[in-house]
Amino acid sequence: MMKQNNLLWLIILLVLFQSVIISILNINFYVGRAFPILPLERTTFGHLSLSSLLMLSSVGLIYVLFTAARREKKIMQQELYIENLKESLNNLRAQRHDFISHLQAVYGLLQLKRDEDALEYITSICSMVRQPTRIIEVNQPVLAALLQTKAAVAESLGIGFQFEINSDLKDFFLPQAVITSIFGNLLDNAVEAALAARPGAEKRIWLRIFTAGNYYCFEVGNTGPVIPLEMQQKIFERGFTTKREGKENHGQGLYIVRKLVTEYNGRIDVLSSDQGTVFTIKFPF
Repeated sequence: MMKQNNLLWLIILLVLFQSVIISILNINFYVGRAFPILPLERTTFGHLSLSSLLMLSSVGLIYVLFTAARREKKIMQQELYIENLKESLNNLRAQRHDFISHLQAVYGLLQLKRDEDALEYITSICSMVRQPTRIIEVNQPVLAALLQTKAAVAESLGIGFQFEINSDLKDFFLPQAVITSIFGNLLDNAVEAALAARPGAEKRIWLRIFTAGNYYCFEVGNTGPVIPLEMQQKIFERGFTTKREGKENHGQGLYIVRKLVTEYNGRIDVLSSDQGTVFTIKFPF
């Protein structure tokens, strides 16, 4: 990543240098002897040839610059997507281990002829897994997997996860990596905020998916600390964070969310009060 950043800066410097050279050539051509240090003949062909060559070179470098920037952005999205997939796999491994233990417990109860206890145990297990499974009903496989994973993570941290899904999102078309980046960052932010709630306060996050007018609407809320009004726009700035640890990735999540939402013609709003903080995203049909 460091080498790539150095390359981008080198390209920018080359473009600026060539722009300066083109400006000097133009001044030398039109002003004449204003710059006698340049041993260039004032011929139209020579001036146009050299200027055109430098301009084409600058255009090529700018194209490389934008291509590299797009590639870096795609790599960041893919890294986040892979991270969520790893998290999902780890969660599935844990569920598999727990599932075997649950089966062994039920088998033991049935061997002891304690049918009622076995039924009660199965009922308690079903109540534990009912909520994550219902999230899969979203008609977007990547989003469904992401929501299930984040719900399991939240619950493992003692955070309640509630949801209300009133749209199947059948015609909701966003690149899978973009979906992962937007909602992965929003839910991670909600979990961190809920964990930061004052001692004894309710720790809960919630998700609403619905349609309103010509928009797909998504609400992600949490019961974390109130965000002051003067900070509600600053939280979307790159690098801005209220965390004291100063980790490298802090201050990036909400910036990425707003950048991607805006890029795909959506809008994001935040409302924070004593009842909780809610981020609302709207995408047109």
